[in-house]
Amino acid sequence: MDYQDIVNKATRHLNAVAQQVIDLSDIGIILLDNKERVCCWNKWMVDKSTVQQENAVGLKLDEVFPSLSSLRLKNAIDDAYHCNMSSILSPKFNPHILPLFLEGSTLTNPQPMGQMLMIKPIMEEVTYCLIQVIDVSSAIARDQMLRAHAANSKSKELHTRTILSSIADAVVTTNEKGIIDYMNNIAEKLTGWQFSEAINLPLEAIYQVVDSQTNNKFPKAANFINSGDIPKSTGNNLLLTKKCGSPIAIEESLAAIKNNQQEIKGLVIVFRDVSHSRELVEQVNWQATHDALTGLYNRTEFDQKLSELVDRAKELNEHHTLLYLDLDQFKIVNDTCGHVAGDELLKQVSNTILSQIRTNDILARLGGDEFGILLQNCPLGIATNIANNIRQSIKDFRFGWGENSFQIGVSIGLVEIDNESIDLKQLLSAADAACYAAKDNGRNQVHVYDKEASDAADRHGEMQWFSRIQQALEENRFCLYGQVIAPVLAPDKVEHIEVLIRMLDENFNILPPGAFIPAAERFNLMSAIDRWVVKNVFTLIKDNRDKIVNENIHFAINLSGNTLSDKETLLYIIDLLTRFDIPRERISFEITETSAIANLSAATNFINALKSQGCRFSLDDFGSGLSSFAYLKAMPVDFLKIDGAFIKDIVKDPIDREMVKSINQIGHVMNLQTIAEFVENDETLAVLKEIGVDHAQGYGISKPIPLTDEKGRLTL
Repeated sequence: MDYQDIVNKATRHLNAVAQQVIDLSDIGIILLDNKERVCCWNKWMVDKSTVQQENAVGLKLDEVFPSLSSLRLKNAIDDAYHCNMSSILSPKFNPHILPLFLEGSTLTNPQPMGQMLMIKPIMEEVTYCLIQVIDVSSAIARDQMLRAHAANSKSKELHTRTILSSIADAVVTTNEKGIIDYMNNIAEKLTGWQFSEAINLPLEAIYQVVDSQTNNKFPKAANFINSGDIPKSTGNNLLLTKKCGSPIAIEESLAAIKNNQQEIKGLVIVFRDVSHSRELVEQVNWQATHDALTGLYNRTEFDQKLSELVDRAKELNEHHTLLYLDLDQFKIVNDTCGHVAGDELLKQVSNTILSQIRTNDILARLGGDEFGILLQNCPLGIATNIANNIRQSIKDFRFGWGENSFQIGVSIGLVEIDNESIDLKQLLSAADAACYAAKDNGRNQVHVYDKEASDAADRHGEMQWFSRIQQALEENRFCLYGQVIAPVLAPDKVEHIEVLIRMLDENFNILPPGAFIPAAERFNLMSAIDRWVVKNVFTLIKDNRDKIVNENIHFAINLSGNTLSDKETLLYIIDLLTRFDIPRERISFEITETSAIANLSAATNFINALKSQGCRFSLDDFGSGLSSFAYLKAMPVDFLKIDGAFIKDIVKDPIDREMVKSINQIGHVMNLQTIAEFVENDETLAVLKEIGVDHAQGYGISKPIPLTDEKGRLTL
């Protein structure tokens, strides 16, 4: 069994365990993917909704529950996806948001369940939305009972107390001075006080409650009564200290006891032990931010904390350091002793690293045998010393498994985080480059990122890429991705797909275009890559013709500047159009403004030749050139893609907004359809809608995904 098989098996095992934990939960758990479709529907939801898991997964909530019409829920889900914001939907305004029913309900006697919903985002490679559903039916019934209790006269007090003594929640009442005059047996159990001990004591003597987050104490009951301002609760994270001194998590409700003249004559407190449900919620939250094996932060949480440090460095001129660690010789342990030994090694190494960093530093497992460290308020010199201490401690570490003993090492890359740090991706890329430089230097090394040296290495690397790209073309090691271009007025509709290319390395790992395109351009390999893309897209259209025609899908294929001057490639494309006999109106070619202007005559001839075959053209990155409008008249294109540099800040930058308005207006005057790039959120989409831009593209619409499945079928 190779390493990937081991990883896959471990992943399946962890997923199975996680599903068991989720199904044992006493709250409802719904997980929505980045398209708001259900991808997790636990047993609790099955029991309370009668909707089976297989009938829920893959559908949106309003498809699972056609009667669902809650605007509050929709807004909360939107906030999770687009604002990275968590929400709590209390039952105050709508206790029955989802059509869930209590046990014992029938068609003739339905008993809707009172609910509280917790909605929060989970940031992975894509954004998920977690919905936690808590049954608060008893709390609602309790609140109704309290209102009845407060409205009843003293003549019904004995009857009311009999009822209160039988419910499952703790109940304590006071007189108008805040002195205890009643508590039921559940209250005795939760507080540790007997009623005989507590009677005639102030409420705060036995009800010692603090908010765990604010540390606010429960005020004197007399203060509530005298002011007449009685809240429904005194906090969201309450801890009750029992008589023995041990704390328990509780939820509470407060209400006034009034006479017929509506004068406040006392206070009633109803509370219950929520330790188990709160622990479960905390467990789910912990799992979303931590690595299950090592207990360290996971990649998602690490990226979030790195982003926060970048912002702090810019705003406060702080200096931090990012460390990227990759274990040396880890594969030997895995291959020799199995993945169980490898897992144990990772846990022991994690503890070794923790012993070498400060308490306020952040350690995360990024994946496999890779770790990340954030040294807060730590200049590069001190960080280098810490990195060397980590390297030495791991070098001195010996891992024993059975009769075997292993010595491993670690390669560490460092990059400084300061007020000139641009963004998270660049920092991680720099740290990764430094780490691999440490490996190239002989492993078990510490390497500090040097931009100038890195640039020189990049140029050397490009020369090595020449042969790698040629070999990849010979071995057909490329794959197609697609990103949706949607109408601004209907952003969920798939009409156009921009075709993107990825390369598979020698181990069939996916490489982004930024890894090989610069070298391909430098060594005149782009025409060969363009030919590969065109042929494979035409094959895809031919094999999926009915779906593409019926759903009115168009494909946008990028062409390089070199290709625009290559007559052989032009003839090759025309020959493919003839041989494949595909609907040519479904094809448009994208060329960048700068590449077209570089050889305007050749570009114009190329465009006209393929337009005569029935194809269309897009002018990409429009506005990036110095004389964009002057050249536009000479180019017989159909679509105008507005440079993303004008789009990304359009919400807050009035100059960018006016530039986009001008480009859009000129495009429409010339009967061109306009496309906005870099549309990342709903706010940007709203501005584009106001301006009148026709189409939008960006992560706010859709991220790039594989264009076909394993059987070559279209995935979009």
